[in-house]
Amino acid sequence: MNSSTSTDTSNQPDLIMQLCNHFAKNKPVLATNLCKTAFSFLCSPSDMECNIPSDEQFVVVQIREMLREQSTNSVEQFELLYSNICKTNVLQNRASVMNFLLKLAKISQKEVRWGTIESLDRFPSTTITRPKSHYFLKSGNSQESIRSIFQGHSALKSVQSSSTNIPSSRVTTAASSVWSKNELESVSSHLPSDTNLVSDRELLQDIIYSFQGIEGRFLRKEVAGLGFTIDPKAGKNLTPIQRGLMERLTGMSFLHNQLKQYCDSNDEHGGVICLALIATLRDELSSYYRTIALLQTALKKHPHDQPQMNLHKALVYIHEHRMRFEWLAYIAEQCNEKKGGALITAVHGFLQHGSKCAQEVSEKVLAAVCKPLFIMLSRWLLDGEINDACNEFFIEARDIAAAERLWHDKYHVRKAMVPSFITMEQAKKILATGKSINFLRQICKDSGQLPERDVLQKLSKTTSESLFSPEQSLEFDSALEKVYRETSLRVLDLLKNKYRLYEHLQSLRRYLLLGQGDFIRHLLELLVPELNKPAQEIYSHTLSTILESAIRVTNAQFEDEDTLQRLNASFMGHSQGDTGWDVFSLVYIVDGPVGTIFQPTMTTYQCLFGALWKAKRMEFVLANMRKQQISMAKKFRKIRELKPVMHIIHILTSEMIHFLHQTQYYFLFEVLECSWAEMLRRVNQAECLDEIISAHTIFLNSVQCGVLLDESSRQLFSQLRSIYNFILTLEGHQEALNEAATKEYDAFMALKAMTENSEMFGMTSEDEIIAKARVENFHEFLNSIRTKVKHLAQTYEQFVKKYLLLLSSSSNMNLQLLSVRLSFNDYYKII
Repeated sequence: MNSSTSTDTSNQPDLIMQLCNHFAKNKPVLATNLCKTAFSFLCSPSDMECNIPSDEQFVVVQIREMLREQSTNSVEQFELLYSNICKTNVLQNRASVMNFLLKLAKISQKEVRWGTIESLDRFPSTTITRPKSHYFLKSGNSQESIRSIFQGHSALKSVQSSSTNIPSSRVTTAASSVWSKNELESVSSHLPSDTNLVSDRELLQDIIYSFQGIEGRFLRKEVAGLGFTIDPKAGKNLTPIQRGLMERLTGMSFLHNQLKQYCDSNDEHGGVICLALIATLRDELSSYYRTIALLQTALKKHPHDQPQMNLHKALVYIHEHRMRFEWLAYIAEQCNEKKGGALITAVHGFLQHGSKCAQEVSEKVLAAVCKPLFIMLSRWLLDGEINDACNEFFIEARDIAAAERLWHDKYHVRKAMVPSFITMEQAKKILATGKSINFLRQICKDSGQLPERDVLQKLSKTTSESLFSPEQSLEFDSALEKVYRETSLRVLDLLKNKYRLYEHLQSLRRYLLLGQGDFIRHLLELLVPELNKPAQEIYSHTLSTILESAIRVTNAQFEDEDTLQRLNASFMGHSQGDTGWDVFSLVYIVDGPVGTIFQPTMTTYQCLFGALWKAKRMEFVLANMRKQQISMAKKFRKIRELKPVMHIIHILTSEMIHFLHQTQYYFLFEVLECSWAEMLRRVNQAECLDEIISAHTIFLNSVQCGVLLDESSRQLFSQLRSIYNFILTLEGHQEALNEAATKEYDAFMALKAMTENSEMFGMTSEDEIIAKARVENFHEFLNSIRTKVKHLAQTYEQFVKKYLLLLSSSSNMNLQLLSVRLSFNDYYKII
């Protein structure tokens, strides 16, 4: 087929001319200008060398940046077209096509600067006077035609027809645009020549230097930064591909400098766990330095020929290190300014990451930083020792001198230092195990072999992965549970058997909580004369003597000698106006290992004794008043004026007795007995010392709440004390009435005896006047007492109603039921 009438797809010049004619819409002048631009670009020697990059994504990024400067719509349209190109299999080398289009766009912006294709119509005509020697394209072999232009051959055939005679229907292959050599050179003069290009060998040497944090010819350190930047002067001859590859490679330098800076800054001030992290990072850096040495060796293999190593291969060479360094740098950043368990927790978080590389790196780092923790943990569980100079362990020891406070205050868990793979329940068991060891050795003086130590000793020889690895942590959990349980049972066995825990509980219940009724009653009777005195007139040796007397005549004499020696009478600090009743207290001295349980609660026991002792005293006072009323009723039955007053006192006393009996029953049975039974159940089921302490504390808190000594019952207890004061006031009125009635009765009996005596001559007028005045004074006194008692009864009723109202509005159901019992049959009508 004739080449002038048909188009061969392998004829590249003709295809270019057809493409230009298509874009020019069959305008001859415009088509000629387009062909000139296209051939000038294709014939540029520097472009032929570097216009086809191997990195397609680099070209795509450059196109996006150039289009982003124009408009957002252009970028979106490009993304759509590029995604369509990626889906087709027609293009065999997308990178070359994309680079070609990018070069065309850059030339159109920087050199030709046309806005549209039609603007080429304003260019000068290409019909110029040609010299004798000029370039042209022939219609035969297109490869030879382009090669001849590229090599600068000048002896070529002439064109048979001018470019201005191209038909509008089709483009013939026999014609070609003709341009001068000077025109071609002027078009391509903007690109760097081949002699100014920088070889990959030179760039690679700078990259190797930067990998170790050293500046080179083309790379300079960032100001106040860790990375490297390309020197503007030395790097002006770099191609875009070389510049992009160097920027990617210098990212490794930044990661190296970041890790090295973390190691140097924390090497001296970090703890053992931080040093373990630094050691792991330096192992990775050592492996990285070996890779750099191999890279340097590969670069020097062919010094004169084209180097075997180039920038693309260097990227592959360090790819694995780059991935690991990225995660190591991120881990180091998260661990900055952290130590101990907090640092381990930060590393453990990366173990849950979806990236396989992140999991491998974090597992290696975690195994390293857990080794010091594993050693500390083994020492604590085996010997109860803490070797933690930098405060990294999650168990902290304080300087406590008192033996009774060792269990409570000396050791505790620092929550911020507990690693995330150890639960708070496990941390508490670890704490209790070490505390139990120290308790046995220091407080109980028990030097025997602790059980289950062989299991833990075998475990301590395993790897640190058993702490955080789900597959291996089961064995650690099992060993920890065994050691914790056996050590705790050893402590409980000593407390219950050797140090008589139950006996001490019973003694506190009997004497400080008034459980030994006969002893408390007799002690109260003996103490009345002494405690009625002012507080400053009471002496401790007198109280001790009375206490010994009460013990000898009651069932307390059968108590164990050790218990009786611990019981003592004491009085608290007093102020002006206090009596012995306000300061008296019984004390039970507890020391030794059981002091760990009881010593911190002695203040609570003193408060409970004070509240129960006051109620017991009111019961004693009312009982004596009742006995006195019976005696007065029999003795003064002939004094008729006394009966109305005694009736009012009797009624008020009955109300008070009912009130006090119900209150006493609630305190001693519903509160004390129920709480005591619950505490014994918990103590019997306890598996460790902490559970016994907790059961005892709960018991005391329950009793405190029941006897109205807690924070929420302050108003109730204040009202109850006022009611107690009314009882004492009524006692004083009755004592005064009894004293006055006794004097009147004696005077009346003496006067009667005088009148009945036959030897006497009766009463004189003066005696009658004295007797009459005495009777009138007595009647005035009775009226005064009667008025006082009535006022007292009214005030007492008001206070009781307010007290019952507070009880009924309480959130405690037991207090509400107490209110119902105190106002049985709605006697006080509080609503």
